[in-house]
Amino acid sequence: MNIIKYFSPLLKEKEFIDGLPVVIRVRKFDEAAAKEFSEQVSKAQNTGQPIVPVIIDSYGGQVYSLMSMISDIKHSKIPVATMIQGKAMSCGAILFSFGTEGRRYMDSDATLMIHDVSSSGWGKIEEIKQTLKKPRD
Repeated sequence: MNIIKYFSPLLKEKEFIDGLPVVIRVRKFDEAAAKEFSEQVSKAQNTGQPIVPVIIDSYGGQVYSLMSMISDIKHSKIPVATMIQGKAMSCGAILFSFGTEGRRYMDSDATLMIHDVSSSGWGKIEEIKQTLKKPRD
């Protein structure tokens, strides 16, 4: 029985495991989502599954929550497959890029969007550069 084949049409692996795999779905990037992500990655390490599937469908969120998730992926003992279903915007796009090389999948109808970095109160990088170039009165 190929369990992985049935949870997502994006991941077509021929790896077999006993029991159900841990499948992580990322919709938000906040402290609660980062905590849940960490718990699920940890759980996946102990199931015997050959891969950690991370399905992303998110508009983005808090960067520090993203950084926590990236750390979990970097410390995973097994490969992490990132898959976009629907959308991966902002933090979602960055998380997608941290999937194990050769294990990043995107549905043909999905959207991947990354944008310029912005600073609260100061604007985006290009806006800050333009402001700094203007002569002061």
